[in-house]
Amino acid sequence: MADTAGASTDYDPEDLCYAGEQVVENASLGDGWVAVTSHRVLAYDPAADGRRFEAVPRPNVSSVGVDAEGERQLLGWSLRAGVYGLVAVGGSVALRAMGLGETLAVSASAEGAPIGSVLAVTDALVAALSLLTTLLLVGGVGLCAGALALGWRYLRTRQPALVIERFGESDVRLPVARSEGTRVSQTLSAALER
Repeated sequence: MADTAGASTDYDPEDLCYAGEQVVENASLGDGWVAVTSHRVLAYDPAADGRRFEAVPRPNVSSVGVDAEGERQLLGWSLRAGVYGLVAVGGSVALRAMGLGETLAVSASAEGAPIGSVLAVTDALVAALSLLTTLLLVGGVGLCAGALALGWRYLRTRQPALVIERFGESDVRLPVARSEGTRVSQTLSAALER
C-alpha cells in the first residue's frame, strides 16, 4: 500500500491543466497555491476542511481580493440582541419616568366609598407595572450583554482570506495572512487582465 500522506502536496498547476491550457501566473499560499491559466483560475489548499481544489473558468471570475469575513450569522444575532436590549432598557426607563405606579395608587382614606375592590385592582396593576419595568430592565441589560458577547465572538471568527469572487456561485476563500494575500491578489488580478 502506497503512502498517500505526502501525495497531496505533490500537485502542481501544470499537472492539472487540460490539453492546450497553459499556466499564466502561479502564486504559493502556505502549503497550497493559486494559479491563473489561459482558461481557468485554479486554487489548491491541502489544509482546507472542505474541498481542497477549486477550478473556476476565467469568465466566471469577477474579482480577486483579500477579505476578513466572519460568521455573519453571529453578527446578525448580535445586532438584533443589541437593538432589542436597547428597546427593552428604553421601555423600562420610560415606564419609570412616567410614574404610572404613583398615578394609579389610591389611598383608602376616602370615607364611606366602597373602594375595596377598586383598591385591589389598582394594587394589582401597580405591582404588574413594577414587575414589567423590572423585567424590561433586567432583560434589556441581559440582551445587551449577550449582544456584546456575540459581537466579540464574531470578531474572533474573522480571519483574513484570499477571496476569488465568481458570478453565480459562492466565493472561493483561502486562508492567508493579509500582507501575503494582498501581494497574491494583485499578482492574480494583473494576470486575469492579460
